[in-house]
Amino acid sequence: MSAVPLPGSAWTAWHRLGAALTASPGVHRPSEFSALLASTLSDVWGRTVLDAGSGAGLIAVAALSAGASHVVALDRDPVALQDTAANVERLLGAAARDRLSLWQADFTQLGVLDADVLAVNPPQRPAHLLDLVEPEHRHLHEGGGHDGLDGVRLVLTHARCHEVRTTAADALPLDALRRTPRRLTTASLPVHPSWTPLVHAEETKVSVWAFDRSTR
Repeated sequence: MSAVPLPGSAWTAWHRLGAALTASPGVHRPSEFSALLASTLSDVWGRTVLDAGSGAGLIAVAALSAGASHVVALDRDPVALQDTAANVERLLGAAARDRLSLWQADFTQLGVLDADVLAVNPPQRPAHLLDLVEPEHRHLHEGGGHDGLDGVRLVLTHARCHEVRTTAADALPLDALRRTPRRLTTASLPVHPSWTPLVHAEETKVSVWAFDRSTR
């Protein structure tokens, strides 16, 4: 059994855990971006968390291990939700599984549910980069739009949560959102070669941003 990092551990520890999660074919395996997001969840004790786009469930594991009172894992893929539940129970036990709910839905349905924190690593490759992604993985990265921020816009439009916590590559034009979020952390992360035409490097800076209700 893989050891779950302590809340607030570095993104590298969460990325190692993500690599050990069960992820069925077609389910998004946690990326470095997701690991960076997981590293910010040490402050969710006693709070409700919505893991939007749960994939294999790294964010759900991070939130539950940090003491979240309840986590709702949302994904449009029922297999991803099964993987999330299995990973939570395997790593954290039955008591943590009892604090997890599964919701098959997409980002347009976020307004149905309120929570303290919504955590999301949205698709954010600009559309012109998608041809550089392997065909079998391309569907997991669609939705960024022309500037890579359409996924963030979709979440901010529909979410009712008190705080939306999202990753965004610093190379993306975040000013285009016309909002003023708080930067929680930044790291230089390795990226898939499809990012190269935009960032011109094998690594790029990525941040986790918090959008409070007042800034949305």
